[in-house]
Amino acid sequence: MQKKESNSSQQSIERALKLLTIMGDSRTAMNVTEISKLLGISRSTAYAMLNVMTDMNFLSKDQATGKYFLGYEIFILGSKFRIKYSHLLPCDEYLKGFVKQTTVQLNQVSLTVLQQDYMVLKFLSKILSSAMNEFAEQRIIPAFCTASGKVLLSSLSEAEQRTALEHQNLYAYTASTITDPEKILQQLKEIADQGYGVDIEEFSNFEINLAAPLKDYSGKTVAAINLSVPKLIYQNRYQEYIQLVIALGQELSSLLGYRNTF
Repeated sequence: MQKKESNSSQQSIERALKLLTIMGDSRTAMNVTEISKLLGISRSTAYAMLNVMTDMNFLSKDQATGKYFLGYEIFILGSKFRIKYSHLLPCDEYLKGFVKQTTVQLNQVSLTVLQQDYMVLKFLSKILSSAMNEFAEQRIIPAFCTASGKVLLSSLSEAEQRTALEHQNLYAYTASTITDPEKILQQLKEIADQGYGVDIEEFSNFEINLAAPLKDYSGKTVAAINLSVPKLIYQNRYQEYIQLVIALGQELSSLLGYRNTF
């Protein structure tokens, strides 16, 4: 009996989390019929689950349409997650000043950190182009084909790098994406030696990113600074952008207590 209750509880949790993921991806409200079909459950079971999730503010219900959408508790949890990276707040403050003063043409400046599943959390973004959505780039991105992801992977041992590539879906996002593990490993060695990484339309067409490591007082790479650069301008001034991202990485590392000679 206890085992059946345990299995039932696990199923309920899995369904609730699956629903939150689906709603987050689709960004559209859903009615109970749509939800019950997506989860493969009866309407009565769906109603019971939705009532609990609504009471806890993980979902909200539009009384006019009867449709459900993500509740504010999701936003609160997301905000709390950032507390884990509170040590990077001095870097964020520095970037605020940098964004106001820089005359270099950039689309976006952001900090990134590597997650346990070898994906990259891109956050604390500063948008410099009014054409870009302010919140569009605060997301999880793959490490193997992004400048900041490769910089973060390059700080790991080769054994860890191989494990990371085994855990990632080496999907070709664009025609420029490198999906051969051995070629990626070679690139990671080069990035570690030169102190910066670049991806030219590897993850997204018409997008160029440069990244450099942020090291703490122990010399450990704890994050990366990422610059999104206009493609046409980068082609003529790439050395300037490379020097800029390296300099930013050094400056931000010093804020984190890194005192070694660069």
